[in-house]
Amino acid sequence: MKKIIKAAMLFLIAFVVSIIPALSASASQATSYTYTMDDNGDWTRTQDAYLPDKTITELGLAAPDDIFIDQYNMLYIADSGNKRIVKYSINKGEIEGILTYEGMTNPRGVYVTKKGDIYVADPSAKMVFRFDKAFNFIESFGRPEAPSFSDTAYEPLRVSVDNGGNLYIIGEGVYNGVIQLAPTGEFLGYFTVNKTKLTFIQALQNAIFTRAQLANLVPRVPTTFSNIFIDRDNIVYTTTMGTETDGIKKHNTAGGNVFVDQDWTSPEMSDLFVDEQGIIYTSDSTGYINIYSSAGELIFDFGSFVFDLDISGLYSRLSSITVDNNGNIWTVDGDKGYLQSFKPTDYALMIYNAIGLYEEGRYNESLEKWTEVLRLNQMSVLAHDGVGKAYLHAEMYEDAMEHFVVSGNREFYSEAFWEVRNTWIQGNLKYFVALLVTLWLIAFFIKHFDKKRKFKTFKKTVRDRLFSVPVLGDFLFAFRVPVHPLDRFYDIRVKKKGTVTGASIIYVLFFIIFIFNRTSKAFIYQTQKIEDMDINAIVIGFFVVLILFIVCNYLVTSIKDGDGDFKQVYMIPAYGMLPYMVAMLSTTIMSYGFTFNETFMLSIIMNVGLGLSLIYIFLGFMTVHDYTVKETVISLIITAVFMIIAAIVSLIIFIMWEQLWSFLTTIGKEAVRNVLD
Repeated sequence: MKKIIKAAMLFLIAFVVSIIPALSASASQATSYTYTMDDNGDWTRTQDAYLPDKTITELGLAAPDDIFIDQYNMLYIADSGNKRIVKYSINKGEIEGILTYEGMTNPRGVYVTKKGDIYVADPSAKMVFRFDKAFNFIESFGRPEAPSFSDTAYEPLRVSVDNGGNLYIIGEGVYNGVIQLAPTGEFLGYFTVNKTKLTFIQALQNAIFTRAQLANLVPRVPTTFSNIFIDRDNIVYTTTMGTETDGIKKHNTAGGNVFVDQDWTSPEMSDLFVDEQGIIYTSDSTGYINIYSSAGELIFDFGSFVFDLDISGLYSRLSSITVDNNGNIWTVDGDKGYLQSFKPTDYALMIYNAIGLYEEGRYNESLEKWTEVLRLNQMSVLAHDGVGKAYLHAEMYEDAMEHFVVSGNREFYSEAFWEVRNTWIQGNLKYFVALLVTLWLIAFFIKHFDKKRKFKTFKKTVRDRLFSVPVLGDFLFAFRVPVHPLDRFYDIRVKKKGTVTGASIIYVLFFIIFIFNRTSKAFIYQTQKIEDMDINAIVIGFFVVLILFIVCNYLVTSIKDGDGDFKQVYMIPAYGMLPYMVAMLSTTIMSYGFTFNETFMLSIIMNVGLGLSLIYIFLGFMTVHDYTVKETVISLIITAVFMIIAAIVSLIIFIMWEQLWSFLTTIGKEAVRNVLD
C-alpha cells in the first residue's frame, strides 16, 4: 500500500513537471522522492540522493535483462530480445561494439572479468558462453556431467566469476542453490542455498501428518536466488525475491549469510552491485532503487513504477543496476529498452564519504563529515548513528549514547553504556563494599549478642500486627503462598483465608506493574515507544483476558463438579501471581543497569517468575476444586477453548452490531433528510 501511495504521488509530480516546464526550472530535477528509515523502522523522506542524468533510447534494445560495467567504464548490455551483447562507452556516449554468436539464442546475463573476458548466461541455449575482449568465442559451459547434478535443471540466468576463474551461476528454477563450476567446467557443488521457510499451516502439517500424507503435499522448497555479484575482494552477494527480511545476502567463504538483521529488503529484488567502498546498490523490478551500507543498513530508497508514461528516472520494469567509475548509477528498463543514469547529489556523496572515513578508521574526520550531514538534516538517523559510532571510538561514551538514542541503535548504545557503567562501578565500588560490610556486621552482632532473641520477637510482633489489619492482611496473605502453596490454598478453600478485596488490590497492583513493565524499561530493552503503543488496546486486552479466564474457568469447573465457588476462582490467580509480579518489577528496574550481554539474566528471572506463578495457580485450582492433576489439566484446557470461543462470538456480535448501527444511522439520516425536504 505504501508503494502504491508513493507511486500515485510521483505520477502527480511528474505530470505537473511535464506541463509546467517554466516553473520546474528552479525546482529539483528529481522525479521521485528519496526515503530512508527512522529509528522505528518507518519510512521517512530525506534530501534527494540521486538525480536523473542521462536517458538513452536510441540503442535499439529489445527486452534488455542485465548490464555490467568494467574498469574502463564500458557498459555491457545483455540485449536478450536481439540475441546480442551491446558494448557501450559511457565516456564517449556511443556503441563500441556488438557481440553476436550463432549459439546464443536468449542472452540473459553478462559478466566481464578484469582480464576482459565476457561471460554470457543463456537459459534457452542451456549454456554459459565465454568470449575474449575482442568478441572471439573461447569456450562454453554446458550442463555438468557430475552424478550429483543429474536431477537439477540447467538454464543459466545470471553468471558471475571470482578471481580464480570459478563460475557462480543462477539457474532458472534451481532450488538447490548457486551452481558453482571450476574454470574447467567441473561441477564443484552448490555454493549456498536459501533456507526453506514454512508457514504456520505447513509447520502444523509437519507435526501431525504421517509420512505418506506429507508425500502427497506440494513439495516444500526454498526460494530461488534472483541474481549474484562478486566484488573485487572475491566476496559473493546474492539477491532473493519474495522476502522483506533477507533479500540481500553477503556470503562468507562457507556460503553463510554475514548479514544478521537487515532493516528491510524489497520482495521484488532483481539485481545488485557493490562498489569498492562496499556500498550495495540494488534494483527492484517494480522500479525502486535501494542503497545499503556494507553492513546491510538501508541508506536510501528512491524510484517508482510507471506503465504508460515516459518519465526520466521512472520504470515499467527495472531489470538491472550497476555503477560506473564516477559513482553514477546505471539502470536498464526491460520493457521499454532504454538506459537511465543517475548522478549522486552532494548530500549522498557527503554520506558516502563519512561512511568511508569511518570504515578506514579515521574517526575524527568521519565525525566532522557526519556533523556536516546533521547540519543539513537534524533528524537523519544515519547521521546520528555515524556520529555516535565516531564518539564511541573516541571514548566519548555519554555523547555516543545520546546519538544512539536518536538513531535507535540499541546494540552500540549497549556498548557505550557498558563503558559508562564500568567507570561508575569503579568509582563507587568502595561504597558498595562498605555497605556490605556494615550489613554483615549488623547481622553478626544481632546473631551473637541478641541472646534473648528480642529482635526476632520484635519482627514476629510487627508481622502479626500487619497481618491482623483487615484489608492489609488480606493483601499480605499473598506473600505466604510461595512458602507453603498447598497449605495456603487449602486455607482459602476451608478456612476462608483471603478476600475478594485483597485479591482485587493485587489485580490492580499487577496491572500497574504490567503497564510499568511495558512502557518504562530502559532504552536498550524498550523497543517500542509509548507514543506508538495502543494503550487502550493494552488496557482492554488485559482486563478482558483476565475476566474471560475467571468466568470461563468458573463455568467449566461448575460443570465438572469443582468444589470452588466464584469468589475462590477469582482469588486463586491473584494470590498465585506474586512471583511473576516481582519478576516484572525487578527486571524493569534492572534493565536500567544491564546491557545486551546480560539479557539472558533478565530472561531467566522473567521465565522463573512466570513459571512459579503458573505452578502456584495450577496448585490453587487443584486444591480449591479438589481435582487430581489430570482433572486440573483438562479443566484448564477446556477453559482456554471456552475463552477462544467466547472471543470469536464476541467479535462476531461486535461486527454485526457495527453493521446494524451503520444501517440504522443511514436510515435515520435518510428519514431526517426526507422530513426536511
